[in-house]
Amino acid sequence: MYTYIHMTSKNISITEDVYKKLMKIKRENESFSELFLRLLKIQKLKMEKTFGTWNLSAKEKSEIWNDITNRPGRRWKNSEIGEIK
Repeated sequence: MYTYIHMTSKNISITEDVYKKLMKIKRENESFSELFLRLLKIQKLKMEKTFGTWNLSAKEKSEIWNDITNRPGRRWKNSEIGEIK
């Protein structure tokens, strides 16, 4: 029996300066995909922690998330933000 797992990949272009900065924070044996997921998780946690410091109503929180997820050039959905682990 054979198991075949197809992983989709995407190429992105970054400047040499960005590459050098990423290499400084990339852990040994960590792929760039893992690095990006780690950085996204950190950003998500910072955003959630920040929301906790403000006394916002559910409507205000919803408006902020809607603004973040509906910006031009972004394809995020609330469910996708929640999936960042």
